[in-house]
Amino acid sequence: MKVPFSLRTLVALVAAGVMVLAVVSLYMVPPAQPDIRQQDNVLSLDTWSVKWSDVVIPVHTQGMVRARHELPLSLEVSGRVEEVSPAFADGGRVMAGDVLLRLDPEPFELEVVSQQNAVHAARLHVAETKARARVAGGSSRSSALGRFEPQMDEARSRLAAAKAGLRQAQRQLEQTELVASISGRLKGVQVMPGQHLQAGAVLGQLYQEDLVEVRLPVRDDWLALLGIVPGDDASLDTVSARLSGRFAGRQGHWEGKVVRREGGLNRNQMMHLIVQVANFEQDLPLEPGVLVQAELRGAPTAAVAVLPRSAQAGEDSIWVLDDEKRLRRQSVAILHYDNESLYVHDGVTTDTQAVLAGDLQLLEGMRIHPNPPPAGLATVDGTRQ
Repeated sequence: MKVPFSLRTLVALVAAGVMVLAVVSLYMVPPAQPDIRQQDNVLSLDTWSVKWSDVVIPVHTQGMVRARHELPLSLEVSGRVEEVSPAFADGGRVMAGDVLLRLDPEPFELEVVSQQNAVHAARLHVAETKARARVAGGSSRSSALGRFEPQMDEARSRLAAAKAGLRQAQRQLEQTELVASISGRLKGVQVMPGQHLQAGAVLGQLYQEDLVEVRLPVRDDWLALLGIVPGDDASLDTVSARLSGRFAGRQGHWEGKVVRREGGLNRNQMMHLIVQVANFEQDLPLEPGVLVQAELRGAPTAAVAVLPRSAQAGEDSIWVLDDEKRLRRQSVAILHYDNESLYVHDGVTTDTQAVLAGDLQLLEGMRIHPNPPPAGLATVDGTRQ
């Protein structure tokens, strides 16, 4: 049985009306929006409170260890090497007075005998001249030649020359032995038995081991940090030196003493302090050629603020926090800086909050969230912030 057309139309109209009402209700009552809270993207950085105090400012430099005394070994005479001491070799230790080598002494002994004969002949000549003078019996009216005065002068002069020749021959005989003048260690030895040596040739180097020195370059303005007054050598006594380096497969530390300052500046506006180390006081003795790092400490400098190096924002400025917790550059007077600390003597107060930005690329004026200093961060004098 077919449904009348009017009924089907009525059902379609009702369905369409329901759909329209549903759509309208969706637009009239929109769903609730999610609760979105805006979060500020603020960078958190550590801060540092400025404190003023009298501070010993350490100065760091480096240098090469060298022997305090190093002597080139040579002979004053030429000759053939007859005997060499077993200790006369690279690295050998010798004591003062030890004979290191001997030349063949025979040519020099023959020369001594020849000069002794010359002395005897000169004495005989003096005696003969005196005898002739007595026989001549010259009076006061006679000439100087008649009184044998020039003849006696010549005879005495010949005797003096002969004695001088004998002394020289004896000295040359003594020089056939190479004797260690100081106790120490040898290096650069180049000699062997049978070798013919020329006078003055360097045969090796002898250096002392008990005391070594380190020549340390320092900048001109560092002298004031160390309390060194030019012309006052007593001011060097207050400077301590702590050396460190790797030697003989070990990391060593050595205590030294500044003993003198070299005068003048080089072309880099640097001068040199000489630090002396007593090896007999060290657990690990130093030897020449070792590269060491040095930390020098002098008298305290008054009214200095010590900041971490990460606070530096430029050559003469640091990052600080303003009242609105925004980042600002602050010009300061920097006395000195090293890998860890800045030493400031002007431009900040105890109310200044330095910001430890490190190597971050920041913009001045940006807002930050300040954090307190990291726990256990030490200052230069070893105290904790």
